[in-house]
Amino acid sequence: MLDDSEITLKIMAPILADAGFDVRAVSSLRHFVNVVLDWKPHLIVTDLYMPDMSGAELCSWLRAQIQTAKTPIIICSSAGNEELARIVKEVGADGYVSKDEGPEALGARLHELCEEIVW
Repeated sequence: MLDDSEITLKIMAPILADAGFDVRAVSSLRHFVNVVLDWKPHLIVTDLYMPDMSGAELCSWLRAQIQTAKTPIIICSSAGNEELARIVKEVGADGYVSKDEGPEALGARLHELCEEIVW
């Protein structure tokens, strides 16, 4: 999981772990790239609005890399659902989760998305 907010990571990572996900949470793009290349996750969750590279730009970059071209990517943001749906379609992400649904809904929503795209 990549999010530039340490607070968001501290809230979301345990929720995802409790939901059964093996989580690596990082707040910097440099650390994220190292984690992805070393760990080879089955699913990537990224924030949309970040200072170094947006989640949309990151998704496009991940799709261009051999190691992550087929890894499912979920964009997690407080942007509106219409904007998220448009961005997901434009950049080839596999889905989105609205932060507005609250942290409690994140694990359930990711499980729903995994049923659709991963498992």
